[in-house]
Amino acid sequence: MYLETGRRFLCKIGLKAFDDKCFILLGWFIFSCAGPIFAQAPAALKKQGDKLYEKGRWKEAAASFNQYQAVKPGDAEVLTHLGVCYYHLHQSEQAQRLLEFVKAQNPASRDLDLLFFWARTLHGRQDFERAIPAYKAFLAAAPPEHPSRDFCADNILRCSAALQMIPSETVALVENIGNVINSEGDEFAPLPSVNYPGRLYYSAARPGCVGGQRNERGYEDENNGNWCSDMFIARQSNSGWEDAGSFGGLLNTARSESVLDFSADGKVLFYSRGFTLFSGEMLLDTAGLKDEYKETPPVFEGPVQMEEGDAAPFFFNDSTLLFASRRSGGFGGLDLYYTIRQKGIWAAPQNLGTAINSAYDETTPFLASDGRTLYFSANHQRTMGGFDIFKTVFDTEKRTWSTPKNLGMPVNSPNDDAFFRLAADGNTAFFASDRLESYGRRDLYIVYFKEQQPEQSTANIAWFSAAAPPGSGAAAATASVAAPARTVYLPVLHYTTDRDVLSAENLAILDTAARVARAWPAATIQISAHTDETGAAKFDLYYGIKRAEAVGKALTERGLPAARILLKSGGPQYPLARNARGAAPDPEGRRLNRRIEIRIAEAAANLPPALPKRPEVAADLALNGAARYDEQFAGLSYKVESVVARQLLNNDALAMFGDVVIESQPGSGTFRYMVGFLPRYADAAQLCKELQAQGFATATVVAYLNGLRIGKAEAVGLLKKYPDLAGFIRG
Repeated sequence: MYLETGRRFLCKIGLKAFDDKCFILLGWFIFSCAGPIFAQAPAALKKQGDKLYEKGRWKEAAASFNQYQAVKPGDAEVLTHLGVCYYHLHQSEQAQRLLEFVKAQNPASRDLDLLFFWARTLHGRQDFERAIPAYKAFLAAAPPEHPSRDFCADNILRCSAALQMIPSETVALVENIGNVINSEGDEFAPLPSVNYPGRLYYSAARPGCVGGQRNERGYEDENNGNWCSDMFIARQSNSGWEDAGSFGGLLNTARSESVLDFSADGKVLFYSRGFTLFSGEMLLDTAGLKDEYKETPPVFEGPVQMEEGDAAPFFFNDSTLLFASRRSGGFGGLDLYYTIRQKGIWAAPQNLGTAINSAYDETTPFLASDGRTLYFSANHQRTMGGFDIFKTVFDTEKRTWSTPKNLGMPVNSPNDDAFFRLAADGNTAFFASDRLESYGRRDLYIVYFKEQQPEQSTANIAWFSAAAPPGSGAAAATASVAAPARTVYLPVLHYTTDRDVLSAENLAILDTAARVARAWPAATIQISAHTDETGAAKFDLYYGIKRAEAVGKALTERGLPAARILLKSGGPQYPLARNARGAAPDPEGRRLNRRIEIRIAEAAANLPPALPKRPEVAADLALNGAARYDEQFAGLSYKVESVVARQLLNNDALAMFGDVVIESQPGSGTFRYMVGFLPRYADAAQLCKELQAQGFATATVVAYLNGLRIGKAEAVGLLKKYPDLAGFIRG
């Protein structure tokens, strides 16, 4: 009976028919391999398979379900689970046959696992036309609160996008690097050697790794744990890619290690170490140096904090760092950021802007040798499915990124494609993918181009470097904008609501401001936000600095480093016009006072590069607030920094002091509450004592020259011209 039942079942799901002798031999093989486990009752086998299935142990679950099938074939639930196991085991043909068999036997089934993985299998096998109605069938059956609804709705759009994609014309071939390197485990993060062609470093989480199987708490757990990752080396030979071994016990430990990047000369390796692949520290190792006595490698001292969710760092010429992060202030999911190192210090990271980042995830950046061509992976709705690899080029004249271009097939697939890296010669590239035909969770793949990629043949500095050497691309871009012979007057940015701050008209003004600022690379761009009285002064001040932040962010997206931008909010203290005439509010006065001014100043320049061009105000409406504000930008003056806050300062004690201004910088996340405007240090020191008496214990005096902060070291050099600085230097 079992023989005939089994034969009918194999034929139904499309597997090759066996003659009786072969089928008996197959049955003997299954029974003999199963050993004592096969002796279990069918109910026990199914229960065991379900437990393994829930834990995601697909290979073991499939074995239990297959044993159950040998005794009681045709169970729709078991066949569905078996199909899901095959999907996760990258046996997509078997998965599709099983799931479609169950679907054909139960056309009205609303089993969500069946419908979801049927759609995912069709999608993964690039059957986009059939995947679209399959996803719709899942959406019709799934309740509104199901967590996979948005994912499936997005995948319908991705399938539609994939149908319109044209295969890449520059790629000759994409192939799996082979099962000598790839395994049933997880291989990822390929890193071509800087100094040795044909050598590849990579990470893998697979059987045999030093850390074994560990759970999320870091404890060994063979039942519920995942394999820790180690770092490995591969070497290319005439016969293909060969295993050149692991990094050994000095670097691979009981935790998860993965390679990140090399220094420009290839002598320093950056790698991560943590309890999981998604957390840990960023460490340094001198490549090739075996220091038996150095037990603790140095920690990277920079803005990337992997424990806080920063990921995928990429170093360009040791002075520019790109990475992905979920930090606050982004556009959603993982965004790409950059930071520049000057004089040994990494600047505050800057978001790469909306031309690249989206409400979805952007990650694994790679900047080619020309410093302008950026590759990255994203999972928004314009992909084939999951993460696709994109390419964008920075226009040094317009200071904008081109619309990111999907690399298309065969580089991208309906699954996750990431960690793209061009080899040094530009003829090949490497990436990792979990496409359904891979050997394991993720495999390493190699791209062969028809000809050398030009972006990898030209050495240059990064487009956003603030210290461009003569003759470099960035220096040429700066020189192409002639330094103004006289002061440029920039119209003020008017707004009615916060939505108007970055209106099309205001963005055009910012484009001009950015061009002027690039012509004066040593100048500071000062953004001053003003308003009318809308409520308590503390709220007007805070809303103002948030508007200034929006403007500052727009300027960083136009290529200006955040370190050059100073944000200020004066609230309603410096009005251009009256907010009311008599007892009646005056809409024109309020409109004029709601403004954001841009001033570009350089300490060594005889004339300021740019000043705000304020509108004309009728004589009966005009006030002198703007003139009072301008006094702060002439000569030597002092303010008292009362407190540095990260949120709104909800302390009304500052209301008793005059000239309260908030200062900040794009991306800093801190607000400096500055009080007073005094020409003499002695007066500022007295004000500082008064603030300390009011509870501002960290209050300190700050000196300004022409509206720009100066430190004590700078003050020493100015002492002869400004003797009053002697008290500031001593204080």
